[in-house]
Amino acid sequence: MAGRRSSIVTLSLVGVPLGAVALASAMPSQEMRRNLYPDRAACERDYSPAQCEQRSGGGVSSGWHGPYYYSNRTASAAQSDPGAGRTGQITRIEASMRGGFGRIGHALHIGG
Repeated sequence: MAGRRSSIVTLSLVGVPLGAVALASAMPSQEMRRNLYPDRAACERDYSPAQCEQRSGGGVSSGWHGPYYYSNRTASAAQSDPGAGRTGQITRIEASMRGGFGRIGHALHIGG
């Protein structure tokens, strides 16, 4: 009986991650964007002060950025995100792909 339990545990430990990977890859990816600004004041013209964050690092990556939003504004999840900002005068954006668990995490507001 003990051998049978260890086989079930082993199969569970292998099956759960494989199932999670399959589920994550089955979810379509969405392009996420956030606007980049040279200073905090420019960011706050589009978003609230709480939504503006200073970018880390120096050189090209310095400055401020707003929150992530879906590039596809017709996506159902885009209805609850902050959008491209109030002014519509975007000079630079940062794009990334969210899919699988990243998409779930973004939808549930998990992580940074």
